[in-house]
Amino acid sequence: MATTKGTKKGRKGKVASRGRTRASSQVTKSRPPKKPRRPTTAPPQARRPRTVETARDEVRDLARRIVDVTVAGDDAAAFALYADSVESMEAGSAPTVGIAALREKFATWRSMIRDSTWRPLNVWIDGNTIVVEWAGRITFAATGKSIDLREIAVHEVKNAKIARERFYYDRSALQP
Repeated sequence: MATTKGTKKGRKGKVASRGRTRASSQVTKSRPPKKPRRPTTAPPQARRPRTVETARDEVRDLARRIVDVTVAGDDAAAFALYADSVESMEAGSAPTVGIAALREKFATWRSMIRDSTWRPLNVWIDGNTIVVEWAGRITFAATGKSIDLREIAVHEVKNAKIARERFYYDRSALQP
């Protein structure tokens, strides 16, 4: 038994048809017309609409910048990460509100220490919240004493800026 185009020989030697046949025994296949390819990326000038993914990317980018400026000790760059109405709270203290109050808090910290180095141990991101577990080495300006300090920093993000932050650590470790 001979096979023709569009047919396939089955297990027992029978010919199985793969398509519909016409009276002339020709097999026809209908294929949909080819669609034109769409570009895989948007043009550079087009802005992506704000979606869950872009918001998540903004929070991840902010987390990277928080780590980078903290490790570098770059206070000027750090202020650019905050919303104007930021609320910042140290362990056991009342919150400070606003960028001016945050600048004062940074100045107080810098006057209290001679040197500090920070290393992120873990960074977690959930929704609009960034949590960083820090290991720090601090040298006090008044005594020259150095200590190791562990800290948890919780940053709440709004519009790609830090809107609220809280720091948790052992306050007794900061007694010179």
